[in-house]
Amino acid sequence: MKTIITSIFLFLFVYCYAQLKNPYKTLKYDKVVFYDFEIADEKGLVIVNKDGSYEQSIIKQVQLDKLTISKINNKLGDKKSFGGGQAACFDPHCGFVYYFKNKVLAQITICLGCNGLYSTIDIPAQQQGKQGKGKGVYYMLDGMSKSFRKFINELLKKYKFSHQIEKGSSFDK
Repeated sequence: MKTIITSIFLFLFVYCYAQLKNPYKTLKYDKVVFYDFEIADEKGLVIVNKDGSYEQSIIKQVQLDKLTISKINNKLGDKKSFGGGQAACFDPHCGFVYYFKNKVLAQITICLGCNGLYSTIDIPAQQQGKQGKGKGVYYMLDGMSKSFRKFINELLKKYKFSHQIEKGSSFDK
């Protein structure tokens, strides 16, 4: 009995600790919109500015259901979603914006071409392959994993977005 209680406590502790390390699990939002866009004037890091105006040329947008948002949030907190290499282009064409009462809380932009994901909120699971110390620290393996890329690509296909993963991509071999 003591072993069972200890096991349950340990499981709950690990689960709660993991949730604290995933900022998207605790974010209070009322909608999440998935955007398909073309970059406008080299402004590639965010989709919507603080005033609510678009920074990109929006092709299509879809308000996501709770189940899809939950899946995305779980993947964002999972170290298995990251750890891939990343090229230097960062030319994003899709992303997510989290809103609360029509105000932007957080944004994620994704470039499947270079395997990069930029979030306005730090994602601890993305910080892998630490190099350097202090202010010079950086992470070598902050690109998306094959499974996370596949998940994002399935969303692109489901909503008929542009810039789906092309067969033969070096990040998917």
